[in-house]
Amino acid sequence: MLNPGRVLAKAITILAPPVLPPAEAIPESRSLSRTLGLSVRRIVLDAGHGGHDEGAVGPSGLREKEVVLDVALRLSRLARTRTAVDVLLTRSDDTFIDLRRRTAIANTGEADIFLSIHANSSPTPGPRGVETYYLNFSGSNMATDLAARENAGNGMSIGQLRGLLQAIAANEKRTESKLLAGTIQSTVAGKRWTDRGVKHAPFLVLTGAAMPSVLVEIGFLSNPSDEARLATPAGRQQIAESICAGVETYLSSLR
Repeated sequence: MLNPGRVLAKAITILAPPVLPPAEAIPESRSLSRTLGLSVRRIVLDAGHGGHDEGAVGPSGLREKEVVLDVALRLSRLARTRTAVDVLLTRSDDTFIDLRRRTAIANTGEADIFLSIHANSSPTPGPRGVETYYLNFSGSNMATDLAARENAGNGMSIGQLRGLLQAIAANEKRTESKLLAGTIQSTVAGKRWTDRGVKHAPFLVLTGAAMPSVLVEIGFLSNPSDEARLATPAGRQQIAESICAGVETYLSSLR
């Protein structure tokens, strides 16, 4: 007769995801992409939110879904001009796209980079600046709270968590994602935009991507100064050009 306690313990052992070292502990020289001399042929740009999902809304009424779409469209034009890679968009108009569908587009299109663009928000007007994220479960409370807001309404159940854990555990892209995040953050943040650094958090929109993927928060719509800059074509163009410069730097590092 089987011991129920032993059966349960065995089931728990099977379901437990493997323990992975943090991305910071993985030397850049061990990156599979660099070891094999792989290149980037196609990138997917993802403008967050859309349709009924407005995202963050600034004090003046500026909506995240509109800002990030405009930046993504500007960035797509720049990337097509300045690099030799193909550029795909998850959305090119005010359409709602499910979080899982966004990375499915990248995977189906055999993209080499997935870049999701968002605008941040805070309960208080003080926080400002740009920060870039790569996927990881561990992170600060603030990063986790931000991920929770972006993940809201995704339609997934707790029972599907095992699949998410396996997707992350099987993903060997963390080192490249961290490097990509670093190059983008270094070119976007500067005199005009406060540098909030590279961070990691469990964003669902990054979970299903089979390629290096990052999420860029291009400013806080809740901050009057950031909102004012993001409300202007010049401010959005500056952000798009800075992100493009980061992508170019990353492409050069692969070569």
